[in-house]
Amino acid sequence: MRPTYKTLFGYILISSVLVKAFEPITTTIVAGAGAAAAAGWNMYSYFYESCDSQWIDFNSTGLEVDLNRKLFGQHIVSRVVLKAITGFMKNKNPKKPLVLSLHGGTGTGKNFVSQLIAKNLYKKGTDSGFFHQFVATAHFPHQSQIENYKSQLQHWIKGNITNCPQSMFIFDEMDKMQPGLIDSIKPYLDYYEKLDGVSYRQAIFIFLSNSGGENIVQVALDFWKAGKDREEIELKDLEMALSLSVFNNKNSGFWHISLIDKNLVDFFVPFVPLEYKHLVQCGMAEMDAQGLVPNHTLVDQMVRDMVFFPKSEKIFSVTGCKTISNKLSYYGEHVFKQKTTADGAGAGVSAGWNIYSYFYESCDSQWIDFNSTGLEVDLNRKLFGQHIVSRVVLKAITGFMKNKNPKKPLVLSLHGGTGTGKNFVSQLIAKNLYKKGTDSGFFHQFVPTAHFPHQSQIENYKSQLQHWIKGNITNCPQSMFIFDEMDKMQPGLIDSIKPYLDYYEKLDGVFNRQAIFIFLSNSGGENYMQVALDFWRAGKDREEIELKDLETAFSLPGFNIKKNPIEFEQCNTEGGFWHSLIDKNLVDFFVPFLPLEYKHLVQCGMAEMDALGLVPNHTLVDQVVRVMTYFPKIEKIFSVTGCKTIRNYLYYYRKNV
Repeated sequence: MRPTYKTLFGYILISSVLVKAFEPITTTIVAGAGAAAAAGWNMYSYFYESCDSQWIDFNSTGLEVDLNRKLFGQHIVSRVVLKAITGFMKNKNPKKPLVLSLHGGTGTGKNFVSQLIAKNLYKKGTDSGFFHQFVATAHFPHQSQIENYKSQLQHWIKGNITNCPQSMFIFDEMDKMQPGLIDSIKPYLDYYEKLDGVSYRQAIFIFLSNSGGENIVQVALDFWKAGKDREEIELKDLEMALSLSVFNNKNSGFWHISLIDKNLVDFFVPFVPLEYKHLVQCGMAEMDAQGLVPNHTLVDQMVRDMVFFPKSEKIFSVTGCKTISNKLSYYGEHVFKQKTTADGAGAGVSAGWNIYSYFYESCDSQWIDFNSTGLEVDLNRKLFGQHIVSRVVLKAITGFMKNKNPKKPLVLSLHGGTGTGKNFVSQLIAKNLYKKGTDSGFFHQFVPTAHFPHQSQIENYKSQLQHWIKGNITNCPQSMFIFDEMDKMQPGLIDSIKPYLDYYEKLDGVFNRQAIFIFLSNSGGENYMQVALDFWRAGKDREEIELKDLETAFSLPGFNIKKNPIEFEQCNTEGGFWHSLIDKNLVDFFVPFLPLEYKHLVQCGMAEMDALGLVPNHTLVDQVVRVMTYFPKIEKIFSVTGCKTIRNYLYYYRKNV
């Protein structure tokens, strides 16, 4: 990690964000009071958000339309949320704040519903200063800091409700919340008329949790097996499922906390798992949102390639609508509408700036200019034996870069044995995105054995990593982060950055959606080798292997999910992905690298000779490649080291050139 002047500036920026995040906003209160006394208040309020009907105006019809047109497969949610929010907003004298608890699996719409509520309550939607979102793993990561978190959280809520009684607070990942933390805000959710002179009765608190998802799935599955339509499921049918998995589960985030004991949650809202037809609806809606030409055939193809469960019936989607946005970019690269842009809009801002930017890298099109054709050429000419990788990476990166409004950062996970090209592909992406390639200040690579070697320092590493990512994305939203050796990553470390890979529009005021995260791991390599070996033994060419042929390997122990989300089978716990990105389905594409054969090493050798400025010599390369080690022991098909040691071998043998 090399800190640049921009990174240091990013640290300063993000420090101010963190201070703001846990300080009662007394400065805003004072400023508001002084402005109200001034004659210019009306003009002031046009530019600065204020807690009045000009900026807060609940649109019940708008919320109803959004829930009916944009939320798919959640008939119970639409009905309960609309009635709860509308009834609360119409009540001029509520006896307590509104408290909702949204439960269900990943990708079913919990965060999306929170955003729809904010959109129809605040003029600025989720960008409003009265909308506050907390993510357990981002804002409260350290158990040792629990008392500080309690105090900070209390001050934050008090300060913001003092500033605006109609504030909204979202608490995501309740199933990962530090035990006892939410107890600290219980008094503000209760029936007190005022507490320390502050009335909390007009505020809205929404808790989001994956807990209850498995039991809700079982209810939906029982209805399906009984031949009943899912729209026949009623709230009462899910009450027992929620009580078993939420109230009686020590890992649910609600275990024994006083919100349950005191009955302060007004509505528990269950999100049912999504089916094929709902994902098609999500896909068509996302095409419209991305400015794509409506194409049902394309969406159908995309959805059919997604993973469904249980294994035999394949009814419910594993990821829901969560990965639709980036997958659509992958499948729909040729159907984007042409949009006109204003070229050179800021070209004449400052003559001095242009000169300055020639010497110092800046986050603009002069230094960041994705070359799709260049990446395609590089993958085809320089990456050998990886036909699946070339196709998936090109489509994924190109689709993401063309999407002007991505819903989340692009997350790729590259898996395969050593020397198969994982690091090389990351370098090719950087080369065709940044003018300075991997030397760019916007390209960041982490190696666990170098950057995070000590288990005893795990809490420090989490904090440093969060600050590094926040600071650099603040400095340049189009930053790229590479995490190598994921199979050697300290357990739980990647959990700390999970919120920055999720679907949040902003987190602590930082827009993460244009960033790219790439994880590299040797896990899965043995499983891919077995697939390639089976094809070889069946007399099939390796180019016949398709991505779907390797999908089974994704769910095997190489990917290290303790509990398989599809069949709930036990797997091992090594590999860096344990209980984090997998659980939340934040990886957009798992990219499998096949083991390399003799012919691919020859191609690597010839390319390396050219790169070293040596005279091409097929005989020499053949000699080098034949002395390398292959496996299995009998057939000797695949290289043990891949192209990784080719250069050193050539140095050794080049005396014959």
